[in-house]
Amino acid sequence: MSSTGRLSPPLSASEAPPSQRSVIRYGEDRLYLLVRDPRCALAVWELTEASVARAASAAGGDVHSPRYQIRIERRADARSPAEALTRVDMPDAVGGERWYVSLPRSGGECRALLGVQSGEAFVALLTSSWVPVPPDGPCAEEGAWSLTHEARAWLLERAQAGREPAGEGSYAARRPAPAPAALPPDAPPR
Repeated sequence: MSSTGRLSPPLSASEAPPSQRSVIRYGEDRLYLLVRDPRCALAVWELTEASVARAASAAGGDVHSPRYQIRIERRADARSPAEALTRVDMPDAVGGERWYVSLPRSGGECRALLGVQSGEAFVALLTSSWVPVPPDGPCAEEGAWSLTHEARAWLLERAQAGREPAGEGSYAARRPAPAPAALPPDAPPR
């Protein structure tokens, strides 16, 4: 268990997070995926009335309300194909606007899709952008960093500054050590 796991209470993937403030609506369709740690992400969205109507029509002749789902897709990197990672059935995407999702795999990149399950088909209403997911442990990559010339120069300058002795502008140069206190005449020598 990571230190963040010990500090925060676990939330099940089937439970919406508690809301402590009033919801601010912007009147636009949006979906964001915020990665909390390697195994948990928070999907945050807003659906406009047009999207709710589109969901109802996508549900077709379903006598019940649309069955909303959040699906998480994962890819190893930008050149890799996307694969379905997990999905969460939600009772209502209109009444809520955020949901914690447990990620079964760490690393790579993930994105969220908010949509409606209509029979066997999934109709995506909103799609988030791809976001990086940290690995479970230390980074496995070793070797040289791919840095721009400016970034390399900046790092070398900072590293060199840490190795140089204190100069005239340093705190130690401006504040010399105090002179040793005079010993009383009857004190033993040091």
